[in-house]
Amino acid sequence: MAVKATVSIAQVQSGRGKRMPLETRHPAGQVQTFPPRRNYASLSIKDLLDAREAYHVYLSTVENVIATAIGRYYIHEDDWYAEHPPDRPRPKGFPRVHKPRTLANSVIRPWSWPAVLVFVQEWASLQNLGENAIPRTLYLPDGRMAPTCIIEATRDEVPPPPAFGPFHTSSLLGGGYSCLRDHQGEQSTGTFACLVRKGGSYYALTNRHVAGGDGETVRAYIRNQYEPIGKTSGFAVDRASMATLFPAWGGERTLLTLDAGLIRIDDINDWTSQAFGIGEIGELYDATEHSVTLDMIGSPVRAFGGSTGVVEGEIRALFFRYESVGGYEHATDVLIGPRRNDNHARIKNPPVEHPFTHPGDSGTLWFYDPPSHPRPDDQADADFGPPPVAERGLRARRLRPIAMQWGGQRVALPDGTKSAYALGTFLSSVCRVLDVEVLRDWSLGHDEYWGKIGHFAVGWKACDRLSGTLSDLMLANQARIGFPDETITQGKAFRVGRDGFVPLADVPDYVWVASKVRPDEPIQHFADIDIYDINGGPSLLDQCVADPKNVAASVWKAYFDGFAAKGVGPEEGVLVLRVWQIWEAMVAYLKKDRDVMRFVAAAGVLAHYVGDASQPLHCSYMHHGIPPMVKVGSRKYPVPRDSEEFKAFKKTAEAKIHGVYEETMLEVDTATALTDIDQALKGSGPKIEIESGHDAAIAVIQLMSRSQKRLAPKTIINADDPTLGPKARAQALWKNTKIRDATTLSLADSVRVLAALWSSAWDEGGGGTLAKKNIREYAEDELEPIYRKEKAFVPSLSLDEMAKSGDFEP
Repeated sequence: MAVKATVSIAQVQSGRGKRMPLETRHPAGQVQTFPPRRNYASLSIKDLLDAREAYHVYLSTVENVIATAIGRYYIHEDDWYAEHPPDRPRPKGFPRVHKPRTLANSVIRPWSWPAVLVFVQEWASLQNLGENAIPRTLYLPDGRMAPTCIIEATRDEVPPPPAFGPFHTSSLLGGGYSCLRDHQGEQSTGTFACLVRKGGSYYALTNRHVAGGDGETVRAYIRNQYEPIGKTSGFAVDRASMATLFPAWGGERTLLTLDAGLIRIDDINDWTSQAFGIGEIGELYDATEHSVTLDMIGSPVRAFGGSTGVVEGEIRALFFRYESVGGYEHATDVLIGPRRNDNHARIKNPPVEHPFTHPGDSGTLWFYDPPSHPRPDDQADADFGPPPVAERGLRARRLRPIAMQWGGQRVALPDGTKSAYALGTFLSSVCRVLDVEVLRDWSLGHDEYWGKIGHFAVGWKACDRLSGTLSDLMLANQARIGFPDETITQGKAFRVGRDGFVPLADVPDYVWVASKVRPDEPIQHFADIDIYDINGGPSLLDQCVADPKNVAASVWKAYFDGFAAKGVGPEEGVLVLRVWQIWEAMVAYLKKDRDVMRFVAAAGVLAHYVGDASQPLHCSYMHHGIPPMVKVGSRKYPVPRDSEEFKAFKKTAEAKIHGVYEETMLEVDTATALTDIDQALKGSGPKIEIESGHDAAIAVIQLMSRSQKRLAPKTIINADDPTLGPKARAQALWKNTKIRDATTLSLADSVRVLAALWSSAWDEGGGGTLAKKNIREYAEDELEPIYRKEKAFVPSLSLDEMAKSGDFEP
């Protein structure tokens, strides 16, 4: 809700124009009676709820009012009292603030008193409001008084911008994953909150609009597509009366929105009780009349939305009343807004992330987010006990869940910025009404973001293997490409989606594939070339190793066209040709444009594809295990991926081997895996000579060949036990020394190849002749627009486009 008024904090506190001490609201020198008049600071939640209820009929008739809530008084960031407590009066000549007060430009300080928040559509001066003015004080018959705080929250009627997500590339499911239900010709999307248990069965908790109905299929976003994971259960709830959930506060005609439902999951072994982007789930916050206090206002919270990714916010208000229907008031427990990141440090105009949340985030679980370590400023508060810090779990932080998001409130700020506030309900209320318990201890031991060693570690380590000015450049931008061992091992600093920036080594997955902005991007990540051709000749991999002239788009197109003509797979993949394309782009950025920044951007994304090439399953038709096969002549070939038979196969436990091997296995003992890669890098590798894009492609073909010779796909598949859960399967593979050693050797091999690709492109492009001013760190906001908005930046081409261009021939 927003209110038209231009009122300073001093005016609101004292009456029209005359100043009174902020602490007492009594004129200076006035003799106080006993018992003293109640101070605003002593107001309770019950007082504020009673005051709002007493004035509800009036406020509902004011056209400009769009919502109310309770909380603490917001002070405009430019006001004197935003940085000075009430015992330091406003100096003469210090201007009062007459600009609109919004949640984005206002702060809560320790001296902010309890208040009824009144949200208005449009801000206006007090003298122009007349009978539509919002009372500055709400008076109750028993003498209690509550101040109002007017906040502009103009509704944004423009369609929201597209979200960057979903982001998930792992087959291991958990809270934070995007989910979808097809119903009556429409698709309802949301986010899984967490795993819960009810009556001995396991369910995924999410919003009712996804979990509605009974027995309908629900899909989750897994490895770049939505796959079935369970069915709606019929257990769901829309609303519950406030008097039921908080009896001591009354509110028989106030309905709190819960909007929650349960998905009966097919296989608990596909899940972890951790939340993606968060880590382990801590003890549930039990919201009651005794535990919910106004001290929650301003608390830092964190979530991972299925559409938005990492979101950092603050609790801005409680019991946000947003609608009246049939004599009943609809409200929500918490209003969560963007975090100002000033930590009460008096930072002027701190960065605030907008638009904060997107459609598809409904169901997201919000957690209390204290710092990982005590801040230096916190030591001064030692008299009040130790400062709050996050609890550590097995591999990641263990944060305490507070609320589940069910919707959003989109607003347009006075400066034209578009924002959105999350509406949430206390998770304990949802669990109480649905009679479920949160599952906290299933398949633990993953870090916040599982499945990233093959990309971020490869990109980071390649930066350490360079020399000269190229070494200076890539080390300066190492943090833009990947993460060091200590970060990957601890799993607490990797923040996909924060401020919109994704480290370059996983842009192909987290941005280009996940957002579907490049339809031909998925085929850039693999090349199923280890099966004999349709005429029974050698595999394309063998053909290319035997004669490098076969590394050509025309030859590859003929190979895959032969399968398509017979109605079988495998289907085309262009991973090797993609490396060719990016290498030549890197050279062109330097030689033609002297554009070092785009060279860095292209080098960073190249790390992803080289990491994929070192994974035996990425260059095999057995990428998801041994698929259903059909006979053509005397040989067997896989069925097409779009066939019903293959879709049915993808639902089996056997087909999950790709994620189990590539991701979960490397999380069993991440520290050892990274150490083994470093040890392997100390040895000598193959001689790599690259002078052209074709040479770059040959280097990757040879990398693929070495990887499959070390570890054949069937060796991985035969060692797997699909009757076990994902973590147990991964542990069994990790204990197999042949698989473990071959995997780390191949990852080390990819680091060498990547460094050789960078060095050769740098030399071919004349990087050594560039001015020193170009050898610098490039900021996130410089690099992000390149890979998000520039269609011409290493575009994702189909195999047909590559063949027709003539650019990919020896």
